[in-house]
Amino acid sequence: MRILPLADAALPAGIELFRFELDLATEPTALRAALSSDEDARLQRFVQRADRVRFAAARSALRGLLAERMGRDPLSLRFEADPQGKPFVREAPRFNVAHSGTQALIALADPAVGLEVGVDIEHRSEDIDIEALGELVFTPAERAALRVADDRLAAFYLRWTGKEAVLKAIGVGITEHLQSLDIAAGTGAAIDIVMRVPAWQAVRAIRLDAPAGYAAALAWHPVA
Repeated sequence: MRILPLADAALPAGIELFRFELDLATEPTALRAALSSDEDARLQRFVQRADRVRFAAARSALRGLLAERMGRDPLSLRFEADPQGKPFVREAPRFNVAHSGTQALIALADPAVGLEVGVDIEHRSEDIDIEALGELVFTPAERAALRVADDRLAAFYLRWTGKEAVLKAIGVGITEHLQSLDIAAGTGAAIDIVMRVPAWQAVRAIRLDAPAGYAAALAWHPVA
């Protein structure tokens, strides 16, 4: 598995981004050695091979990247969860993982910069019902913008990946908070965010370059 560091001029200092491709056609047997016993047990509970591949590849890659920065053995790292359920490793970079289709992203934030991160990537489906899904996941302002967008599919995925990245950075449930913010294209790579929760005003987000057929976004905010 080849893990590619991604350079982006819009990335804030202290945040690293990595992308790797997933081989969904092959059982992740070789990756099991990089997992803890609990992770391996979790792996075996996935019914679909694609889900096993995504979990094993993402967790083994994450362990490797964190261990490299901490000077530790990857299997010595212990994953915990904060009160909101967001995973972390003590004294390690903050991190977030996303995968869709055959692509995966990992975002890391150096502890010295004091940032939480969230990342999302989505495979762009040409067959989605933008109107029906928009009613479920977007605010009235976002739905109005979608109706007049020149490229409605691109506008849909900008908002969807932006919302996911922002809410993952904050560490809250996605479904129950989709109406708590408006997402729109900003200048350059920036994503404009209108927050309805005062405590979330410091969150920032950008669009990321993604492979053909995909859309991706990154968000961050100061650690409380």
